[in-house]
Amino acid sequence: MSEPGKSSQRRWIHWLVTAMVFVALYAWMTRGNASPLMGEAAPDLTLAVAAGAEPGGPTKIKLSDMAGQVVVLDFWASWCGACRRTIPILNDLNEEFAARGVSFYAVNVEPIDRQRLQAAHAAFGTEFPSLHDRAGTVQRRYAIQRLPTVIVVGQDGIVRWASTGVPSKMRLRGAISEALN
Repeated sequence: MSEPGKSSQRRWIHWLVTAMVFVALYAWMTRGNASPLMGEAAPDLTLAVAAGAEPGGPTKIKLSDMAGQVVVLDFWASWCGACRRTIPILNDLNEEFAARGVSFYAVNVEPIDRQRLQAAHAAFGTEFPSLHDRAGTVQRRYAIQRLPTVIVVGQDGIVRWASTGVPSKMRLRGAISEALN
């Protein structure tokens, strides 16, 4: 016969070990989510606005022309379900930060035609411009491995935050706020 309390102690230890295994597994699975560019100058990019252009707005976006602004880049593809789930978060934050001069751009990384990109942009409900990286040049410069990847570039042109998968709205809001300060 076991002593009273030994069984509950074993269950508690089992629970603790199981929780530690899950934490370690989560850490292993999400390793590398941050961009290798964190703390480095964001590579310049010049891309055509392929969807969601403002009437009379620019037809091309050049990151270096936006010095002094916080820029949020969302790398996406039309087939990406997580990319679709990211858009409402970005739309909300775009609305929240627009008056503070934060610019949001979706960067499509597929070799698709403009009509298909525009259809996906509309189907996702994206309320900010989509740029087209048809050749994948910008994707390679930013070392994008997974989609979606959201990157916050600070007013100084430095990559301040990066996340793969559907971002936490609260964390992304905090990253944008920090980049504004």
